[in-house]
Amino acid sequence: MASFSLRTGSGFLSVTLACVITGAWAQLPDIELQKTLPIALDADSSEFDRKNDKLLFSGLRITQGSLHIEADEAEASRLDFENSQWTFTGNVVIENVGTKAFCDHAEILFKDHLIENARMSGSPVKFSQIRPEDDSVTRGRANIMEYSLQDGIIRMSEDAWLSDGANEVSGNRITYDLVREYIMADADESGQVRMKINPPEKQPPESGTEETP
Repeated sequence: MASFSLRTGSGFLSVTLACVITGAWAQLPDIELQKTLPIALDADSSEFDRKNDKLLFSGLRITQGSLHIEADEAEASRLDFENSQWTFTGNVVIENVGTKAFCDHAEILFKDHLIENARMSGSPVKFSQIRPEDDSVTRGRANIMEYSLQDGIIRMSEDAWLSDGANEVSGNRITYDLVREYIMADADESGQVRMKINPPEKQPPESGTEETP
């Protein structure tokens, strides 16, 4: 069961719907364990921009446990991941614990050897999440996505859309709490939050039996 808080022109309308966007992003990494894992960095080429005090990479790949990031180009303020700002551009892929995101541009802050937050932009940014309870897939897209690792919250804005494969919710902004499976959606340009709720498919009766009226 998923809970929606819908922002309208006159305030909030809260709705609870069964079988809508359940389990998405539910698996979060063990943060304390993730801190202890080594970070591997591979690149096709790298250089140091002394004038701007930045590290530049092409064909970059970063791996830490289940976390994997790759991009055509990247630049960083420093390399130790203790407190560094990274910018990734071109065919950016961010994958972690069954979730995979694709975007054109990403700005990621690393603190204490972990991603603290990531801001992704594209036309659009897309993500997919395999839900472990039944191997079904949740998908989302928006022009901008912001992911806060510490809070377990993803914020989608500008033409945001989220679906569990059967049911959909869309709006100008969608905020999703990964742990509580709680969604807040703002209205789109038409002033509405749009939902498409499909009833579960009825199973055909077994041979030799009749449906109960």
